Amino acid sequence: MKWPAVGTTTTSVSMTALGSSELAATDDVAAYEDPARIEKQPVCVGSRSWSAGKLGDTVLYRHHRVGNRLEVGYFVYWSTERPWGQNVLSYTVVPALLIDATYSHFLWVLPGFKDVLHGAADVEGVRVELEDHDGKLEVIGGTADDGFHHGVRLSRDDLVDSHGRIVLLTDVWSHQFGAHGGAGAANSGASLHCYEGTTLRPMTLEVAQAFRLGSESSPRRAKPAWRNGIAQVKPTG
Repeated sequence: MKWPAVGTTTTSVSMTALGSSELAATDDVAAYEDPARIEKQPVCVGSRSWSAGKLGDTVLYRHHRVGNRLEVGYFVYWSTERPWGQNVLSYTVVPALLIDATYSHFLWVLPGFKDVLHGAADVEGVRVELEDHDGKLEVIGGTADDGFHHGVRLSRDDLVDSHGRIVLLTDVWSHQFGAHGGAGAANSGASLHCYEGTTLRPMTLEVAQAFRLGSESSPRRAKPAWRNGIAQVKPTG
């Protein structure tokens, strides 16, 4: 299966199956309007330096609401993950060659360990936290991973540029979004690939299984996008 393109159709599943368990429990009408509002919010992907791989035509998302707090997990696709670009591995050549010949592509031709362990291509994730103020969603902050898969806290100033766009920034060859200053980079004229409307689409069980992404309860790839930071509140009575 290929990463969804604009205009393609996939088998939809309930939001509960993908981790929005509170959606079924709440009687708040706003919760049912969340997908449309998420898709109206522009999301831009940028990088401080060139790295291998072509971005997908779409960014997929899942969401989770508790009261007036909303979390959106964004899943961003690259066609490959290879250690070439403006980084120390490339400058020293040999480490990049070793990684490329084993992890990325075995002997540069066959699928590498990455494909065996995680699946094809590269999918990275970030979780963005928002608050609903009378129907307007305001970004509070978010979380992502750095190049060593350590969690990184992102502030609103990191994420929201002067045009109100959410900016996801990477500064490593493996594409994780733990770089600070995405909004500042965008305001300074950095090259961005932006998504909005039909290029922002809900994650489906079909895609999660095809790309071995896992689930909220058992995330395998793009882990920050699967995580819920808002406390679960069970209905009483």
